Parts: sequence; structure tokens; C-alpha cells
Amino acid sequence: MMDDLLQEMIDPAPVHRDAARRRRLWTTVAIVGLAAVGATTLTTSAIFTDNDATSATIESGTVDLALGDNAFTFTPQNLAPGSSTFAPLEVKSNGSLALRYSISYFATPVVNPLPDPVLDPPAVRADLSTVLVLNVYAVEQASCSAAGVAGVTPLNAPATASPWPSTASPLVGDNTEGADDGDRDLAVDDSVDWLCFRVDFPRDAGNGFQDAGVRLDLIFNAEQTANNP
Repeated sequence: MMDDLLQEMIDPAPVHRDAARRRRLWTTVAIVGLAAVGATTLTTSAIFTDNDATSATIESGTVDLALGDNAFTFTPQNLAPGSSTFAPLEVKSNGSLALRYSISYFATPVVNPLPDPVLDPPAVRADLSTVLVLNVYAVEQASCSAAGVAGVTPLNAPATASPWPSTASPLVGDNTEGADDGDRDLAVDDSVDWLCFRVDFPRDAGNGFQDAGVRLDLIFNAEQTANNP
């Protein structure tokens, strides 16, 4: 009994009024907490939204140099000293980028299919590539003749006319990257450049050039002109 009295003096029971005040306090805290949760829910779930998307492709262009369908053939054949022969050639751009091109050339002796002549006195067989003279002109196909190129300045330098090299060497322009003297320009999509190749057989060629043959090889190198000064 005494122990109970002492306990009540040390830790008296809360007054009923204090208990009610504590209940109201906890109730207020709970209401405020629920209100905060509700406000957060409204803020995160009721905002306006919109979305969109797009895409694009990137494609590279093409440098496409092509030679025409006409055969690269010299006419006439069976040349005699003092004669000339001609071959027109079409150069086209089939790509989507403007280009410049150059031409290299070299010669290879070939066997003439004609019967070998019996010469008296005999002559030592000579190489046509050492005497033939080559010039290139920028004229239309119909003008690829002696009359058509008369007075026209050749595209190639005089030093390239003769003799012809046995390994690829510059003829028109230069295949070094970038613009070089003599390079030929072609625009995009079906741009055409007609060239005329003329070969002259010198009048003073000796008897050893009878029944001789030579093959002329041309190499065309093209490069873009955009961003390539």
C-alpha cells in the first residue's frame, strides 16, 4: 500500500484533460501528414505532358566516272608515214558529286597480224611507240578529224606527244590529289566531256616501222571537287 502511494507521488497519472490534449495533438499530426501525402500525389500524377520524335538519314555522295559506249578505236589503220588516225572518246560523270579527272597513258608493242614483208635490204624491226605523235583535243565527236582539230590547242603538253612511255605517266592533268594544271572538270549527273585522240605517223619514219604495232593504254583517275581545292 505504501509502495503504491510513493509511486503515485513520483509519477502521478496524467490528468484527463492532458490525455485529451495529447490525442488532439496526434490527430493533428496525422491529418497534416495525410494532407502532405495527398498534395504530393496530386503534384506527381496530375501534370500536363506531351511527347514527339523525329529521325533523319545521312547519305554520302558518289564520284562515278564512266567512258562512253562508243568503242575506242583509231581509224584509219594500216598507216603509212605521213598519215594520221583519230579516235573520239566520251567521258561521263554518272555520280552525284562534281568531279575532276586526269589521264595517264603508256604504250606496249604488239604483233601486227599482217604478213611480215620481205625487205631488201633487210630492216631491223622498230618500235612504233618511239615515233608516233599523240595529241588530245577537247572537241565534239563529229569534229574528231584533221579539219575539226585544225587550230585547236592540244590538252596534253608537247613533251608528252612522243615518245610514248612504257609505264603509266601523266598525259592530261595529274592524278595527284587536289586541283592540278590540266585536270578536266565534270559537273554532276550525266555531264559529258568529248575528247579526240590524234596519232600522227611522221613522214620521215624509217623502213623498220613496217608491219609494226603498238597498244595505247589510257587510265582515267577521278576525284571529288567538293572540299578538295
